[in-house]
Amino acid sequence: ALAEDFVVVESSAPAIAAGTQIASGSTVTVPDKARVVLLAASGQIVTLNGPFQGAAAAAGGAGGDSRLLTAVASLVHANAQESGSVGAVRAADVQWRVATIKAPHDGFAIDASDGGDACLDDPEHAMLTRNPSDPAGSMAIHAMDGDATAKVDWPASTARMPWPKELKLADGATYVIEPPGQSSAAMATVHLLPPAPATSDIERVKQLTEAGCTDQAKLLLGAIIKAAQK
Repeated sequence: ALAEDFVVVESSAPAIAAGTQIASGSTVTVPDKARVVLLAASGQIVTLNGPFQGAAAAAGGAGGDSRLLTAVASLVHANAQESGSVGAVRAADVQWRVATIKAPHDGFAIDASDGGDACLDDPEHAMLTRNPSDPAGSMAIHAMDGDATAKVDWPASTARMPWPKELKLADGATYVIEPPGQSSAAMATVHLLPPAPATSDIERVKQLTEAGCTDQAKLLLGAIIKAAQK
């Protein structure tokens, strides 16, 4: 295990704030019963459980992209004071998204309940997601730049459904989504990420942040941390 740079992505240690960058070889002190989760520049997750004092180290050697750490640090720091959790999103009423993320890639979906910016890395297999407690029924989707429209029959207690094939997705396009049983519509703007089969999940966090899909970036980072701790 070699030393490398880190960013704090979760912390219950009062003296170590989420979003803090830690230089290679720096001493980290975690008090008893506290926990600090670090992201290494190489993309690895390192968990330090207190009591701990010493330099953090990730297996596999030093290296990685310092720009990734800067992007993640900015993302985490912006959210830390508001929520205290990396996986949290805009507000309490959208915490259902955290509960529906079972694997890192689940964050790549268009939010049919609240809309907003939605980044997709595989438009051919795009998914819609919504609060599974919302009522079942027929959901209408309209493209803002034309007359194209489609309907999705949404079953009860279902969080994810495929995007309708008859409604083409376009980069930068906005879609009006009329959920069943609700008086207001959601507006989602789609951003198509470039194909990158070799891109790691943690590099996708950086891409999501840079594309303005910060809610998805937080969800993906939270899922990566959760998966690493199983």
